[in-house]
Amino acid sequence: MPSLHPTVILCAASALACVTLGCATPDGGRGAYEQALAQWQGASEDTLRARWGTPAAEESAGSGKWLTYVVRGGVTPPATMSLSMGGFGFGGGRTAVGGGVGITAPVGPAGAVICTTRFLVENGKVSTWNFDGPGCGTAG
Repeated sequence: MPSLHPTVILCAASALACVTLGCATPDGGRGAYEQALAQWQGASEDTLRARWGTPAAEESAGSGKWLTYVVRGGVTPPATMSLSMGGFGFGGGRTAVGGGVGITAPVGPAGAVICTTRFLVENGKVSTWNFDGPGCGTAG
C-alpha cells in the first residue's frame, strides 16, 4: 500500500480543523445582554412597558405574570464553508511553488435574527427574566 505524502496529510488535517472550528460560536454578546437586562430587576411594570412597549404575549404565573417581547432584527446570511489549498516550499535541492484555489459556498439557509425576552412581573415589579434566540445580544 503506498504511503501518503506529508502535504496530503497536512491538507486533510487542515480541512478537518477548519470544518470543526467553523462550527464553534463565540458568546455573541449574550453576557452583555444579560447585564443589560439586570437593570430591570425591581423596575415597575409601567416603566418596563413604557420602554419595551406592548408585549407580544402575557400569561399568568401564580401571583404574577410573564410579559413576552419578541424582537426581529433582520436576516442573517447563510453559513459558509471555505476551502483552499496551496503550497510553497524549499528542500532537498528543489524549490516548489504552488498556486491556490479558494472556494466559499453557503452550507445552509439564511435565518431570521429573533430574540424572545420574557419578564416576570410580581407585585407590580420585575422579579426575573429570561431570553432565547440568536438575536439576543447581537449588535444592530
